[in-house]
Amino acid sequence: MVKTENEKVKKLVSLIKDARFVFVCGNGGSAAAAEHFAIDLMSRGIKAICLNSNISAITMISNDFGYEFVFSKQLEIFAIPDDLLITISCSGKSQNILKAQTIAKKIGMKIFIFETFGKVRNYEKLEEKHLKFIHKVKKELNNKKWHKDIN
Repeated sequence: MVKTENEKVKKLVSLIKDARFVFVCGNGGSAAAAEHFAIDLMSRGIKAICLNSNISAITMISNDFGYEFVFSKQLEIFAIPDDLLITISCSGKSQNILKAQTIAKKIGMKIFIFETFGKVRNYEKLEEKHLKFIHKVKKELNNKKWHKDIN
C-alpha cells in the first residue's frame, strides 16, 4: 500500500518519538542531507547522530574493513534494539547503506528508508524532495511538541 507523504511524515515522527537514539546516514548529497537532518533533530533535544560525520571513523573503517562497512560497523558498536536508523539515498543500492540496513535489522532496530529513484533517475529532483521531507518532519516535530528543551 502506497502511503501519502503526510502519512510517511507522521510515521517517521512516530518512530523518532519512540526511539532511544536516532542514527542517520547517506552518501554524497544525501550525506549532506543526513547531517542536516541529524542536526535538526539534535536542536529539538532528540538524541541523534549522523554516521557519515566522523571522518576519522569513516577512514579507519574504510581502511581496516572496507568502505561498504562505514555505517554498519558504527551501528554494531553503538546501536541497540530501541534505536532508529534513517537512510537517505537516491539509488538505494549503495553497499554501505544496504549493510547498515542489514545490521540494523539484525540488531532489532527500527528502520526508515527515504524514497529512492523511481522510473526516472533525477538526482536534483529527488534530493530536493528529500530536503522538503526533512523540513516537513521538523515542522511536525515542532507542532507535536515532542522535542525536549535543551536549556
